[in-house]
Amino acid sequence: MTVIRLPFIAAFAAAFSLAGSNAWSASPSFDCAKASSEAEAMICKDAELAELDRSLASLYAVVLKNTPATEKKMLKAEQRGWVKGRDDCWKSDDLRGCVEAEYRSRIAELRDR
Repeated sequence: MTVIRLPFIAAFAAAFSLAGSNAWSASPSFDCAKASSEAEAMICKDAELAELDRSLASLYAVVLKNTPATEKKMLKAEQRGWVKGRDDCWKSDDLRGCVEAEYRSRIAELRDR
């Protein structure tokens, strides 16, 4: 039987996390090859926005899973509306700031559920 020591696991996890951070730095939850808006194209090039996108996608999946069946259709419609609103940030003088604010606002909304 092989015993793996905790410090080894911690060191491996830290190394993997550092190596993986560059690989995932600008990988949102959606396929960047299919980015269909200025906002999505920017998210694909911006590590912080990509991270917000992944966080929102994970949170949305949890909320959707825990939403009663009778309310899922409404939640999905809300999310589609939110995506449209995020994509309307092209109208803003500060596209990046608008997109970031939209993500932070939606994450807060979903956390409050």
